Amino acid sequence: MNRLLHTWTLRTMWAVCALAWLSGCAGQRTGAPMDATRIESRIASLQSRLKGIGTATDPDEARRIAQTAVTASYQLAHQYRIEPPARWHNLLIQMGLRERGLCFHWTEDLMERLQSLGLNTYQLHWGVAHKGSDLFEHNSVVITALNQPFENGLVLDPWRNSGDLHWAAVREDDYPWVPLPPDQW
Repeated sequence: MNRLLHTWTLRTMWAVCALAWLSGCAGQRTGAPMDATRIESRIASLQSRLKGIGTATDPDEARRIAQTAVTASYQLAHQYRIEPPARWHNLLIQMGLRERGLCFHWTEDLMERLQSLGLNTYQLHWGVAHKGSDLFEHNSVVITALNQPFENGLVLDPWRNSGDLHWAAVREDDYPWVPLPPDQW
C-alpha cells in the first residue's frame, strides 16, 4: 500500500508541475546577460522603432521610453529574482518560491514606470491576449503614437524573455492582442 501511495504521489506531483508549466503566460526563451554595450544597442533599436510608429512623435520622448523600458525590464528581472525561462519562473511562483514575475506583474511595474514619464506624443495601453484563459492569458504594455489605433501599436513585453525586453508590432506578434479598458488596469 505504501508503494502504491508513493507512486500516486509522484505521478500527482509531476502532473501538477506539468500543468503549472503550461499555465499562464506562454513563452520559452531565456533572458540575455546585461552589459552596457548590449543595453545601449537595445535602447537605440527600440528608440528607432518607436519613432516609426507615428509621424508626430517626439524623438526625445522615444529615447526616454526606450531607455526606461529596456533598463526597467532588466531591473525587474533582478528584483523578481528571475529564473529563466519564463514558464519555469511561473512554476516557482505557483509553488510559492517566488512572489512576483508573472506577465501581469511585469505589465503593472513597467506601466507604472512608463506612466511616470508624462508622455505627450505617445499613449500607453494594457494589452491582453486570450483574456480569461487560465492556460493562455498573457498581458503586456502596448504603446501607440498619441490618438492612434491600438492595432498600430508596439508590444513591450519584458516577461517573454525573462527581462530582456521583447517588442513587436501588435499586428505581427504571436499573440492576438486586444486593449484592456483603462478602468480594468
